Amino acid sequence: MSEWHSLKGFVHDMVALGIETKYKDLTTYDTMKTDRHKEKKEKEREVFYTSKVENIINKEKTKKWVFKENKIPKSLEFCKDLIVKFWGVKKGFHTEDAFKLLIGPKGLAGIYTNHGQSAVTDQLEEAIAHQWQSVTLKNYIAFGRPKNADKEPVTNHPAGRLFKNGRFVDG
Repeated sequence: MSEWHSLKGFVHDMVALGIETKYKDLTTYDTMKTDRHKEKKEKEREVFYTSKVENIINKEKTKKWVFKENKIPKSLEFCKDLIVKFWGVKKGFHTEDAFKLLIGPKGLAGIYTNHGQSAVTDQLEEAIAHQWQSVTLKNYIAFGRPKNADKEPVTNHPAGRLFKNGRFVDG
């Protein structure tokens, strides 16, 4: 060691001196690397070292679900062509779960049982035109029903009745 060092040089020398005195039989990184390589060759690659890197090359790929016309239930056969057309233009996911939601009781089957065949065809035609993500019973009740479907007949105030020939006439 020389008399004067920079801070970096001083720290390096102190660390090297500490390692030499504490660990006399310590092998350096360079020798470890060559020993590991020799060890692999000797044991014909039987030595496995753990690694946190995933093996992407051999990873199994999951098969993508494919929509087929024969998966449409018989209760919705009347709108089969509309369902196929909608599935082709719809936005969002084209997964099996999305198909089950579309066909199931929360989707077209629910609309069919509660509101009839014409409601299903109307909803599918609108969904195709506007490229909706899905058609659900909940959205049909909230947005798709005609505005006057739940309204009661309008009854006028008694003062709104007509007076003809000496009497009140509804009309």
